[in-house]
Amino acid sequence: MDEKNWRMRFKYRVDLSSRVTHLTKGETAEEAFRNLINILEERRIRGSKTSSGFICGKTPAVCLQEAPLTAIAENLQYEEKLRKEENHKVRYLGFGIRFQKNFIYKKNGRPVIYDETNRAKEYLPENEWWRIVKLDLSNKEHIIDWTHEREWRVPGELCFEYSQCEIIVPNSKYYKKFVKYCLDKNREDILLKIRGIVVIASVYF
Repeated sequence: MDEKNWRMRFKYRVDLSSRVTHLTKGETAEEAFRNLINILEERRIRGSKTSSGFICGKTPAVCLQEAPLTAIAENLQYEEKLRKEENHKVRYLGFGIRFQKNFIYKKNGRPVIYDETNRAKEYLPENEWWRIVKLDLSNKEHIIDWTHEREWRVPGELCFEYSQCEIIVPNSKYYKKFVKYCLDKNREDILLKIRGIVVIASVYF
């Protein structure tokens, strides 16, 4: 299959995505927005570690989702529901950065391996443990299943150029705030070079 036909497959499949998305963390929207700005200023996403995330082994990794934008929007709504009704901690909000999947692949990004952690460690060399995401459906009282995220990871850190990414913000308020930040800080180069800005609220409704 050549690249043209590979891309055509995504065009006709709503369950697939040609892009992968990194959502920024933050206890509040302002903190998540600031983390997005920091990533853009540095043009780098630092990998999470075992101590700061859920990464197995000694290799830090950058986490992304292969899920289509509509699925990410639905998941963000579900996360909000959990926070309101069950007082769950904030995992991520509607701020992020997206990349073409083949760009991430060239950066050594790969889909994670969903399995029981100890089992996966038996067949993966230690320098590949960063790809393990725990999956355990054996206990009805404590299901562990993150497969809906269709996660990819990049070992180490991810460096990029503005022309290689799109920006995600949750609503028009933060779209305007992002544009204002770029203009106030004389960073029109960011606005001119990025591939686009996605407002998640426009996907919800």
